[in-house]
Amino acid sequence: MLSGNLELFALGDVLRFVARSGATGAVNIYRPTEAGRILLADGEVVGASVDTFEAGDVDGAIEAGLRLIEGGGGDFALDIEPVEGPVRLSVEDFLKTVARRRAEWRKIVAAVGSLDGPLLLSPLVPEGASEITLSALEWQVAVSADGQRTLREIAHEAGTSDFEVATAVLAMSNAGLLALAGQADAVEVEEEPAENDDAAHDYDAQTEDAGDEAGDEPEDETEADEGTEDEDLDPADMLRELGETAATRHEQAVRLRSR
Repeated sequence: MLSGNLELFALGDVLRFVARSGATGAVNIYRPTEAGRILLADGEVVGASVDTFEAGDVDGAIEAGLRLIEGGGGDFALDIEPVEGPVRLSVEDFLKTVARRRAEWRKIVAAVGSLDGPLLLSPLVPEGASEITLSALEWQVAVSADGQRTLREIAHEAGTSDFEVATAVLAMSNAGLLALAGQADAVEVEEEPAENDDAAHDYDAQTEDAGDEAGDEPEDETEADEGTEDEDLDPADMLRELGETAATRHEQAVRLRSR
């Protein structure tokens, strides 16, 4: 079984090595705060979930992947087992999609403020509105927005992702239906991922097309495809290669900081 510490190995690199082996199983991530797993079938990502919610669709899987990649630290272990899920993406495409979701989150947080501030339903119908149409999720948000519950709490109660609820909140706020508390925390929340060196390092290594290139060339897709035809990689060899990758990136980081 392949296992290790995510302080030493970036989660994105772990997924890339699993993809090279063409393995089918679950990369389990163990953390004190929020644990979860990323599922791969024949080296491709088919799903992801975290403890707080079970991702049953593509959006949920991407949201779970974002939390796990952004979390930083902890331990990982690859369990070989049959898996299935709502998505089918190469590891590189999965990481790029997660990076795009992170950028979308920044825009939402800038607009709605803190995800941990209480939401309150406006007591007045917006001026000039003769009727209001809400989606099922927006209605659930409206019922739950009592000035006490936060966006995260509402998402947990609704059994959906923070992103889905945040998108609904943004639409309702733009329509004048919600009063948002905690606006002063918006900048702090937006900057939080950058303060986590491990999370920022992981994203920088994975989002070359988003302008956060970390100096590593992405693996050629043809090479990744050929890797699935190779014999299963030995866990010890994979850990050694991961260690060499981690050491190289550490040296690069030291050089960058010394400039």
